[in-house]
Amino acid sequence: MGKSKGILDRFLKYYRSISIDKKFLAVAYIQIFIPIILIGVVSFRISSDLIFEKYIGYTSDVIKTARLRIVDKINELNLITQDVLYQSELYNVLEKAQRKIDYYDDVASFTNKLRKIILGHRDIQSIGIFTKDKKLCIVDNTSQKKGLDEIVPLAITFERLYRIASNGDGKPVWYVANIDGENENNPAVLIVRLINNPRTLKFQGILAIMVNSELFTKTFSELVAEKSQAISLIGQNTFVCTKGQLNKQEVMKLTDSIKNENGVVTYTSKESIVNVLPIKEVNWYIVTSIPVKVLFRDIDKLRIWLIILCFLSFMITSATALLLSMDFLKPISAIVEATKKVRSGEYTTINDLERKDELGLLIENFNSMVQKINHLINSIYKEQITRKEAEIKALQSQLNPHFLFNILESINWLAQLNGVSQISDVVIALSRLLEVNLKEEKFLPLEEELKYITSYISILKINFGEENLKLEIDADKKALKFRIPKLLIQPLVENSVFHGIRPKGRGKIFIGCYVFDEKLNIIVKDDGIGMNPEKLNKIRDGLANELEFDQEEKSYTRIGLLNVVKRLKLIYGSNAHFSIESVPNKGTTIKIEILVEAIEKVYEDNLEYL
Repeated sequence: MGKSKGILDRFLKYYRSISIDKKFLAVAYIQIFIPIILIGVVSFRISSDLIFEKYIGYTSDVIKTARLRIVDKINELNLITQDVLYQSELYNVLEKAQRKIDYYDDVASFTNKLRKIILGHRDIQSIGIFTKDKKLCIVDNTSQKKGLDEIVPLAITFERLYRIASNGDGKPVWYVANIDGENENNPAVLIVRLINNPRTLKFQGILAIMVNSELFTKTFSELVAEKSQAISLIGQNTFVCTKGQLNKQEVMKLTDSIKNENGVVTYTSKESIVNVLPIKEVNWYIVTSIPVKVLFRDIDKLRIWLIILCFLSFMITSATALLLSMDFLKPISAIVEATKKVRSGEYTTINDLERKDELGLLIENFNSMVQKINHLINSIYKEQITRKEAEIKALQSQLNPHFLFNILESINWLAQLNGVSQISDVVIALSRLLEVNLKEEKFLPLEEELKYITSYISILKINFGEENLKLEIDADKKALKFRIPKLLIQPLVENSVFHGIRPKGRGKIFIGCYVFDEKLNIIVKDDGIGMNPEKLNKIRDGLANELEFDQEEKSYTRIGLLNVVKRLKLIYGSNAHFSIESVPNKGTTIKIEILVEAIEKVYEDNLEYL
């Protein structure tokens, strides 16, 4: 253990002492040799898997496409059986046959309609109407050699036809049968359906449609391009159609054991690969098969090409690694030399190497760092002087508010001394307004905001008169504790006063603050002159689009509203909602809704930032 550790230490020491170009070439050769060895060892397995997966994917797409086309035809032909059952002549024929009345004229009329159906659908070979013991009407496509006349009742009895149709409980049943005994290459595909009286729902007869088997053969011929691949359609343990050669006994065993009713099931053996896809609509199967030796006959060629490509890759990557190492070393050497100069106190930049990659970015950042160091060294004394001046200005800005408050306090003292209480009240209210405006906090408790508005209204009453301007506030105790953006409600009150109440001469403003549905609801309502619908819609559009109002609109649109809406969107986003309603000569109501969770989160984030 100790010996191996010593060898490893000597190797690491040697590796760290060699130059970067040698390290780069060593890593490049290792990265080349390992893939070549792995490719040589596992090329056969990888090639087999790739070909197998490609075949499975291709076959899955083929048989899924075939299933879609067959299911479409099944649904289409099922609808045709429904069309036949809609014919009123059908039930006349069945009823007269049941009563043993002459039904020749009805059959003639009904036969013409069946003939039109066959001519319009080339996939139908023959249509017949039967009872349990006889045939009533059969119409064949004359271009076909065999129809229902040759099958029923010679190959399929009336009783058997009835049992097949009964399995569908009134729905179409697809059935495949051999019509030539041992000859499995000539199956008959039938759609059988019970005919029940539409009034009594009692059995009256059997509808049988013989499907042209070329329909399925054509579907396979259009989809399968691989000559060595075999594909077949199986229904009721009978091969409906087959293209190519496959082991039918083996395929039958696989379809009998299949349990998956949705996806493709793949079976592999030494001789062949078989894919089975159920068609659960008719309980049929689509099967594809291909011999293993045919599927993998190109692997040997592929392996030889892989070896040739690996050799060529080794030669090309070796030359590329050498060129890259030379290209990388030039900027790295320049950076090393520049850092040595910086270490000795010489702050010089690196000449532009016209690179846009990471090394070029590194050189650019190094040059920028050197320039900033030079700038800091040259400007450090100026910065110290500037900072001192900023500190002096900060002290002066702190003294100015105190000086203003002292003057207001002196005016208040003189007003009280001379018995002029109104001046004293105004000074106190103005002091409160200045106190709120001069606070550095961005968020204030709602209770302080309401106090600020009360002071603001008390000053306005000097112009309006005590009786002409009233303020009513109704707020929940819980709502008063929430911190909202400073001066959020004041612009709304100002708009109510100057654009709602002043034109009227007198009025009342109501402010309501409530918490319900996990939202803080702020309502500002006045009983002023209000607005007509046209003016109200124009204001709403302006607020929704955050448009600045033109000079004409400024007389009535309350620019403060836009300021409030913008602040709500910037601070709370979609968690805040602003609405305005107005009725001419009755007043205007503004409502703000903010999620309580958003109020708390924004305030906490603001504290964290500070």
